[in-house]
Amino acid sequence: MRFRLEQTVQADPDAAVAAFATPAFYAALGELRAISPPRVVSCDRDDVRQLAHIAVAYAFAGDLSPAVRAVVDPAKLTWVDHSEVDLTARTVRFEMVPDHYQSRFRCEGRYRFVGAGPGRCTQEMSGELSVRYPLVGPVVERAILSGLREQLVAEAAILARWATRGPGAE
Repeated sequence: MRFRLEQTVQADPDAAVAAFATPAFYAALGELRAISPPRVVSCDRDDVRQLAHIAVAYAFAGDLSPAVRAVVDPAKLTWVDHSEVDLTARTVRFEMVPDHYQSRFRCEGRYRFVGAGPGRCTQEMSGELSVRYPLVGPVVERAILSGLREQLVAEAAILARWATRGPGAE
């Protein structure tokens, strides 16, 4: 399933995208309800080309419906998000690589930060999500997309604080 989500962020687009290239930003995401505090696995920056490659490990900590729990072990809902942050283009390309259920899940896409007035930007998230499970695959896709939507809203507040106050403020 293809998806597209948008969220307004009260931050300059350059500051917003720069947060995604900063390992300390991910610690601030620990307050998100549906995930455990993320852990940065690696971060390589190329300041000349204005690129960063960052890998962040996540674990699901939200609620699952009984139908989903019947086929998915919540303890195995862990993944590494591999991202390329392009500070010049204001984009983040990502691929979520599951630690378990690799043959059944795929999600990749990008964020784009577009100026939306002084001190504001729109965070556009687009991509493709696929869950291959008989009968419940589409239900799980919709649940994941709903969770992504909720996370994007909650993340916008964290991102605004981070971009406004900087790395030392969290």
